[in-house]
Amino acid sequence: MTDLVEMYATLVGWDIAETNVLVEGTMDVSYLKHASLLHAQAHGIQVIDSDFAIIASGEGDDGGVHGVNRALIGIRQNIDATVMSGGKRHRFVGLYDNDYAGRNAYNVMPLTDTRIRPFVDVFLLQPVMPPVGNGLTDRQLAATGLNMGYRGMDWEVEDLCSHRILEEFERRHPAAVVNRVAMKDRLHRDIDRSAKPELIKLFKETATVDDARDMLALMKLLRGYLGVANGDIRA
Repeated sequence: MTDLVEMYATLVGWDIAETNVLVEGTMDVSYLKHASLLHAQAHGIQVIDSDFAIIASGEGDDGGVHGVNRALIGIRQNIDATVMSGGKRHRFVGLYDNDYAGRNAYNVMPLTDTRIRPFVDVFLLQPVMPPVGNGLTDRQLAATGLNMGYRGMDWEVEDLCSHRILEEFERRHPAAVVNRVAMKDRLHRDIDRSAKPELIKLFKETATVDDARDMLALMKLLRGYLGVANGDIRA
């Protein structure tokens, strides 16, 4: 019998798993799904599978942080109704880009619903993500401490492309990067929105599994945070 969560997912076009990460847009999904494919080609194991899915909160203006918030609140209501009626419990969490809008949403969502906990139900992408072994209470504190040297620097999924890919992108599209922010060992590039499809195209056409290493590491951590087996992921 199809439960309310599965019905809702079908209605909005989501291909869900037992555990699901809502991201801001379809490009984020494209990067991470392609990284999973590269891992499968190199090592025979998909990172995105029947246990763990990456889902775009919406297309275009329907996505972004507001899309993650709307989707997360809506799906949690369906989960509550499904469990009350004896159905299985799916899990959905949100992952925000670390920019002004993402930081604001990450801080506001736990105030909107006190059951939503930072680094348990919502995650902020950061240059250094805390180890899985940190307790739930300490994980947010660990993330803050590990990223003190990057305060104020935006960080997005596209920043997880290898230096080789990003440097080749700049060589091909020298006007696409409108600003750079360097802190310690990390460099964030502000890329003109109209040029972003060219970066994902380059990644899909030329990336090796080594070029996707940081994306694989992120998904390995997310699986670990959410209690999904991750020992076979090489990152």
